[in-house]
Amino acid sequence: MGKTAIILGATGLTGSILLEILLEDERYETVKLFSRRSVHKKHPKIKEYLGDVLELRDFKKEFYADEVFCCVGTTQKKTPDKKLYRKIDFGIPTIAASLAKENDIQTFIVISALGANAKSSIFYNRTKG
Repeated sequence: MGKTAIILGATGLTGSILLEILLEDERYETVKLFSRRSVHKKHPKIKEYLGDVLELRDFKKEFYADEVFCCVGTTQKKTPDKKLYRKIDFGIPTIAASLAKENDIQTFIVISALGANAKSSIFYNRTKG
């Protein structure tokens, strides 16, 4: 039986590239996508779960896999509101990590950003860090 992966952020640049890699990888039987919008791709490995990823806990029953890849993120241009920006770039990965732990998922990978540093004086880098 093949592995199951979860991708958060498969509609973005990094997540869409990762999706293609996992679809071609014979080790994966299922790739679950949690997103607010569809990737509009038909493939037998894909299972999409559409909804508000800011409310990721709503998907707890479906949030099980061998691995989680968290590729979510936004930009200051798209999300100038710092409170919402933090909910997306910090909140979603944090909730996803909590769900992974609760559902005994052993592998959790976060794709962050160049310059990510929790001690940075720059809000974007600090949030990513």
